[in-house]
Amino acid sequence: MKSLSVLSKYLFLAFGLFLISGCGTIQDVILSEPSTETDITALRVTMIYPSDCVGTTAYCTAFHIGVRTAEEELGITLTEVNGIENDPVATEMLIRDAAQNSELVLTAGYQMGDVLARVAPEFPDVNFAIFDVVLDIPNVASVNYKSNEGSFLVGAIAALKTESNKIGYIGGVDVPLLREFEAGYIAGIQAINPDAEITVEYISEDVTGFGQPDRAKELALAQYESGVDVIYVAAGGSGQGVLEAAQEQQKFIIWVDSNGNHLAPGIVLTSMTKEIPASVQRIVREAVEGSFMAGVRYFGLEDGEVSYAVDEHNQSLLSDDIIATVESLKAKIIAGEIVVPDTVSLPRE
Repeated sequence: MKSLSVLSKYLFLAFGLFLISGCGTIQDVILSEPSTETDITALRVTMIYPSDCVGTTAYCTAFHIGVRTAEEELGITLTEVNGIENDPVATEMLIRDAAQNSELVLTAGYQMGDVLARVAPEFPDVNFAIFDVVLDIPNVASVNYKSNEGSFLVGAIAALKTESNKIGYIGGVDVPLLREFEAGYIAGIQAINPDAEITVEYISEDVTGFGQPDRAKELALAQYESGVDVIYVAAGGSGQGVLEAAQEQQKFIIWVDSNGNHLAPGIVLTSMTKEIPASVQRIVREAVEGSFMAGVRYFGLEDGEVSYAVDEHNQSLLSDDIIATVESLKAKIIAGEIVVPDTVSLPRE
């Protein structure tokens, strides 16, 4: 009876249009199929990015790929929203609005943590997921990567590849999350060469450090000119400035978050990769299937969620001996024989 009722409404609409148009022929009247049960029950998912960063940073673009793939494969109804950088009040409003219109709200980045911690308890029936932030809230899945483990491996590569014995690190913002990258990187360097000279610099103490490629380029050029021949950059959109400096100086850069080896073959030594798209799809699938799991989770080398990238763009830069050494270190980390630090001593020497 329900289908008949819907059909009757459509016929009435068509007849009305016919009367309005007089004796002329009705043209371009397209009657949409009634919504199926699947359409009606499609999980509503909102992805809130920390800023307008999709397409400009590997980090945000990885989340974009993840949610778009989930949309295609799982049939969710997807909304993507850009957070407002350095405006937690406006961002809080965006999250609250998403919670009122979605069953699952995703976000990422340390700057979103405090905001979500305020909003999520207000919506106990909505599932939330945040990446790279530790939040222990009953309706929040807190997904974290052991970036220190992946950084350890690329640090070892830097130490095996340097000719000047001077190695650099440039972070976007001096916060605990990026200090994990720094700690693992330094530990990996020192596991190979404890006498290496390491230069560590951060662009800023707030989120603006992720959007200052010119400043990042200045820091990188200064490091390269001082003798540094490998720089690991973890700085969001600012990483482009370090890449430009590396190309100008013909020195090595190590990319982060996704495989950036193709960005400058022969210049990008390797990339510390995080399997963000796969993690996003896992969380969405759990929500679709009714098996969403709140709580704090960590993914690392053992899970295959962090690693280093070797492909046709950088394979010639990494000898078999280098790969063998790094794979041996990787196996020891997974076995627990090497425990990679996730904090650095402050103040730095």
